[in-house]
Amino acid sequence: MVLQLSPVAKKVVELIEPHIERQGFELVSVEFHKGTRSSLLRLLIDRPEGGISLSDLEKLSPIVGDLLDVYDPVEGRYTLELASPGINRPLMKLKEFQAHIGRRIKVRTLVPRAGRKNFEGVLAAVKADGIELDDALSGERASFGFAEIKGANYEHQFE
Repeated sequence: MVLQLSPVAKKVVELIEPHIERQGFELVSVEFHKGTRSSLLRLLIDRPEGGISLSDLEKLSPIVGDLLDVYDPVEGRYTLELASPGINRPLMKLKEFQAHIGRRIKVRTLVPRAGRKNFEGVLAAVKADGIELDDALSGERASFGFAEIKGANYEHQFE
């Protein structure tokens, strides 16, 4: 993954991703939200060709749950949630960014740039260290290094 993950999410990816791929699925993203009493571990899973079903997620849930019980990468109590990435899927890996060149995406930065943290526009280019976006608001091309991107996702345009 080219975008930064929390240490817990990174560990979960390293431990769980090979097992999910062996089942014929793709781990799109891992989110970890630490709470005071209980935390949330959300895994977004899809089929490589797209279109995961609820029955697929039901099949994977006990497998992933058992693996997490064995590896125990999360301290304390947490809720495990498996979900589809949805239509506005997050972009985390280089190949996902490359697959969305010419499409509309939304980028959230870690620190403000010109008073903004949210940018939306057409993904113009992808390099090993970042992306170029034709920003819809300013009308200019903006470059973002992967290290400065907090999150990015495809933005489907309904017509």
